[in-house]
Amino acid sequence: MDERPYLIHLESPLDTPSTTEYLVRGWVVSKAPIRAVTTGRSSPRFLELAERPDVRTAYPDYPHVAGFAGRASADSLRGDCLSLTCVIGETDYESRHELNPKVLPPAALQIRQVGSEWGRNFYLSGGIMFDQITAAFEEHGLPLANAARVLDFGCGCGRVLKHFDRFPHQGEIWGCDIDPESIAWNRTHLAGVARFDCNASLPPMAFPDGFFDAIYSVSVFTHLPEDMQFRWLEELRRILRPGGLLLASLHGARYWEVDPGVKQEVLERGFAYRRGEATKGLPDFYMCSFHSEAYVRRAWGKYFDFEELKPSHLYGAHDSAILRRPS
Repeated sequence: MDERPYLIHLESPLDTPSTTEYLVRGWVVSKAPIRAVTTGRSSPRFLELAERPDVRTAYPDYPHVAGFAGRASADSLRGDCLSLTCVIGETDYESRHELNPKVLPPAALQIRQVGSEWGRNFYLSGGIMFDQITAAFEEHGLPLANAARVLDFGCGCGRVLKHFDRFPHQGEIWGCDIDPESIAWNRTHLAGVARFDCNASLPPMAFPDGFFDAIYSVSVFTHLPEDMQFRWLEELRRILRPGGLLLASLHGARYWEVDPGVKQEVLERGFAYRRGEATKGLPDFYMCSFHSEAYVRRAWGKYFDFEELKPSHLYGAHDSAILRRPS
């Protein structure tokens, strides 16, 4: 028997609406009486509730079933995320529903960032990682909602960064990347989310010392040769304020254990770098790197205080190394 207090399913819309008003339709099942389903934040709209015999048949463990339908406004949207509130018993539950974005990055830019064309899953997967990243920063005492400036280092075409459009925050969001086409695409399509800078393959960057409270980097240190990693760690330390946090994704044991040669090298020295076929549009040094936790503690500890390594943290794949710039 399912023990969750309620389940909600959105049937419409599936794509981000382009009009100021649009139809919302779906259903909810619950353990306690369903009193209301509303849309909107500043001026909630109550949706009409109705019987759904088809849903009742499909979910016999839930005694309370209702379909909902009605009009919603732009106030219900934050970026490509639609928020609904279900009043069940005496409790209000907010549910968020990721919609298909109005515009996806071109296939070539998706391939540079994730290796293939993912379609709508490009942003959906980025949203999962975004939630994992923001939770990790909060666990370590630096909520991104309160940060003065946050940097997505190696943002590509905004797979993760885009989700700041649904995340209440006070400060500036920045994204940087070595790919000028991705940065140009971001400046056109994500200008309302963040500011963007195209950096060179090697430091320095244009940012002043201690400019950022928090930096995260997904799928960058997973691809750089060792000497380049050290130069970038030194630069990220420079632009991160004392006490600020860095979260960097890594190819951990989930990756290096499947290749005997790589595994042996990582177990012996903690790091391995392998070359292969280059991705069109990316530099030839952008290959595949592997790290052990002991190596990160030792080698990266010259630049940061090591706080935690979360195995297979991001999307069940990359490890996350969390480090703090010494005060």
